[in-house]
Amino acid sequence: MLGVAGAGGVGARAGVVWLMVTTVPGLEDVVLREACERLDVLEADLRFGNVGGRVSLRIPEDQLGRVFALRSIEHVIEIIRVFEIERDRRGLDQIYNGVYGCSIPLGSTFRVTCERIGEHEFTSLDVQRVAGQAIVDRYGRKVDLKSPETIVRVDVAHNLCIVGVQRTRSSLRIRYPRAFQHRSALNPVIAYAMLRIADVKPGDRVLDAFCGGGTIIIEAAQAFEGLELIGIDVSPKSIEGAWRNSEAAGVRDKVKFMVGDSRRIGRVLPVGFKIDKVVSNLPFGIRSGRLEVIPKIYGEFLASLRPLLKDDSRVCLLTVHKDLMENICASLGYDILESKQILHGGLRAWIILLKPSMGG
Repeated sequence: MLGVAGAGGVGARAGVVWLMVTTVPGLEDVVLREACERLDVLEADLRFGNVGGRVSLRIPEDQLGRVFALRSIEHVIEIIRVFEIERDRRGLDQIYNGVYGCSIPLGSTFRVTCERIGEHEFTSLDVQRVAGQAIVDRYGRKVDLKSPETIVRVDVAHNLCIVGVQRTRSSLRIRYPRAFQHRSALNPVIAYAMLRIADVKPGDRVLDAFCGGGTIIIEAAQAFEGLELIGIDVSPKSIEGAWRNSEAAGVRDKVKFMVGDSRRIGRVLPVGFKIDKVVSNLPFGIRSGRLEVIPKIYGEFLASLRPLLKDDSRVCLLTVHKDLMENICASLGYDILESKQILHGGLRAWIILLKPSMGG
């Protein structure tokens, strides 16, 4: 059982680095599972500072480089110090003193960024101002807002101030230069999490029946070995874009994309074709203004999919329509194994894992 990293005091420990990694809120357990597979995790806190989407990890210092290969995270911040503050204006003086007392590894220029969560009598800009002044007063370094050598994070989470150095300049969710940007493109971090939740394994035949620009299929090709990967979309433009994205990602020879209707999958795939895992980001119908057609799309898709599944097949779907999905599954012979709530594009969404009902 992993210990929980403490909130107070200085994060330094001989030979150990203390990190805060960020992810999509709701996927913290996926981060921990992946981290434990790739790193020697000494301690962890799944909602660091009582904030979703933040996981703290203490790992051996010589393993820091491995962290940047994790596919379930977006940013990496090396924590220097965490201390308590008041939520009123006194908190700004405490932030100044706390930052001034930190030993921060700085380049010749720096910038302070702040994310503030909770109710306070000051703003994020106030935090950046006083923290930046503390660093200038102690170290005499210059501020460079555009291209600093060091990005210092001074986050405020409720009654905690978290001081660290951001080790990522761009988000780790950027896997490759996208040649085609689908209007409903999925964050690859979510795609990876869905593939993990579906328990994709070598030898699996994996289908995305609403593949859009190909994010899920391309993520599977990059993250896993020995898969047969098929993406289907009703839009020829999207399929063309998915092929272009697979080329940009260097996995074109590992994937297959086809134009087809997800509501009539049997017409697209060969007779007798069976699928091990289905992983798809379903249409929400919110931005398109077509909410009324969503029940029909979901129902016809799951009905057409059912004959292509084996008893041990798994279907992992992302949707905002949890109740609708539960009702359709009950009527079409699917059991819901798991429902995980996440934040996706500012919306409350669910990753739902299904299996065919026995004898259904």
